[in-house]
Amino acid sequence: MSKIRAFQSDPVVNFAKQKAKEKIERCENGTDNDSVCDVISFAKERYGVNESWIVRSLARYMLNTVRKHDKLDNAWLVDGIPRLGDTHAVYMVWLEDGRYKCTCFTHTYGYARRAKVCTHIGAVLFYTRQRKLDDIDKKD
Repeated sequence: MSKIRAFQSDPVVNFAKQKAKEKIERCENGTDNDSVCDVISFAKERYGVNESWIVRSLARYMLNTVRKHDKLDNAWLVDGIPRLGDTHAVYMVWLEDGRYKCTCFTHTYGYARRAKVCTHIGAVLFYTRQRKLDDIDKKD
């Protein structure tokens, strides 16, 4: 039997998705105006994503599934979440020639993800934005 991480259970994923929806609402009504709201606006403008994409990407980020690749620059590992439709344990996202790419592009239905942008990349967008802000805070 495979080992399931706590963040992969339905109640935990559903909770993260609900919190993501609440955050989106606060960003849209102007109650919040932070780096997460900036990424939401950027993703909508740059990639034309819908609310479902933002919810799933933000939930992945909130569940702490993203980590920097320890051997490659501009590369991240994103833990798969079966509840969000993932069939692999880990996906790699990397930046190449100014474009994000993901190993999910080579998996089932990858052609559709490649045509748009996957939520693994979305989670990395939230992660990298927060890391940049953390680095600025450390310098102050």
